[in-house]
Amino acid sequence: MLREGALSGLKVLELTDQVAGSFCARLLGDAGADVVKVEPPEGDRYRRNGPYPGGVPDPDWSGLFLYLNSNKRAVSLDIGSTGGRAAFLDLAAATDFLVLGQNSSEIERLGLRREQLSHNNPGLIVIAITPFGLRGPNSSYLGDELIAISAGGMAYATPGIPDGVRDPASEPPLRSNTHMAGYLAGVQAAVAGVAALLSRTIQGAGCEIDLSMQEAVAAVMPFELAHASYHEAKGRKPGVFGLMPNAYLPCKDGYVVVMAVMEAHWRNLMDLAGNPDWAGLEVFSSGVERARNWDALEPLLLGWTMDHTGAEIAQLAQDRGIPCFPAYTVGQMVDSAHVTERGFMVDMEGPGGRKFKLPGYPVRLERTPWRLFRPAPKLGEHTFEVLGEWLGYSADQLSSVGAR
Repeated sequence: MLREGALSGLKVLELTDQVAGSFCARLLGDAGADVVKVEPPEGDRYRRNGPYPGGVPDPDWSGLFLYLNSNKRAVSLDIGSTGGRAAFLDLAAATDFLVLGQNSSEIERLGLRREQLSHNNPGLIVIAITPFGLRGPNSSYLGDELIAISAGGMAYATPGIPDGVRDPASEPPLRSNTHMAGYLAGVQAAVAGVAALLSRTIQGAGCEIDLSMQEAVAAVMPFELAHASYHEAKGRKPGVFGLMPNAYLPCKDGYVVVMAVMEAHWRNLMDLAGNPDWAGLEVFSSGVERARNWDALEPLLLGWTMDHTGAEIAQLAQDRGIPCFPAYTVGQMVDSAHVTERGFMVDMEGPGGRKFKLPGYPVRLERTPWRLFRPAPKLGEHTFEVLGEWLGYSADQLSSVGAR
């Protein structure tokens, strides 16, 4: 299939058992690179994780697998066998990027550090995404999504600040309902990979990218980390972020997000609310005072928001220049007119013709717009094709590696 994209002509080899590596490789594939995913004979672990169309388990129709692995080809190899390992190393010698997503001890065991591979491929860029990085006291520790979120400080930073939890019962560590650490690490790894590609173009040599999921999580929390670094970590009430109002507020049909921290925004918001007498009280005279007295202010604001839907409030507020939007459910986001118009959600057809949607690519490139070059592959779908195309393997060689 003809591929047109910013990274067309580049090859990516992926060996991963976690979301971060798969997402990194998918982003490179979305930009036009030829991505080949190496799966063990039993298949990628996320083929066995739903959701599935109609709720019926099917390794070719896991929603998570389909999302992470669109715009890729797949080969099935037992890299623990002599022939399978030889084939994998031949693929690594022929690729531009090798994306690894395992624990560092597994990368070491498999001998996949760049220094061990570069003699056959000096331009190779190895992107190693591990829970704690390739070096450091905890580098050999095992980890997953929840561990990375916890180790990075995000679990306790929601809703408090690191080291500032005053009541563990009311401020327990929280987790995201999505693979937050994996997606954060995947994005940062893809960006680093493109930077390494530019460096290779200038300097003529590849490199090894050592990306810690713990650090990828921590890197997006400068507010909390600054507090901890300044030894000023203080607990805060859920929903209170410095200046107020900047919070989820219950409304007639759910929640609406209102950010009226600037005085002009606050005055306009009070105009919309009918300029109640309490709006002029000294305790609400600034964003700082409103945050300090949020317990008193919030129920007063609810007297107005509960009379309107989130969409009504958002339209009124936006017309007055106030940042505001309904707190969408996932379904509302998918079905919204704006998201539909931009074509972000991609229609897929599952078993029996069942229709469902998956996210596309959030970046719009002017000259090389995103396309769904190919859906996520079936297990081993392209093994013979890739080994023949990339490596020129004969039928006898294909048989010797036990490819399927």
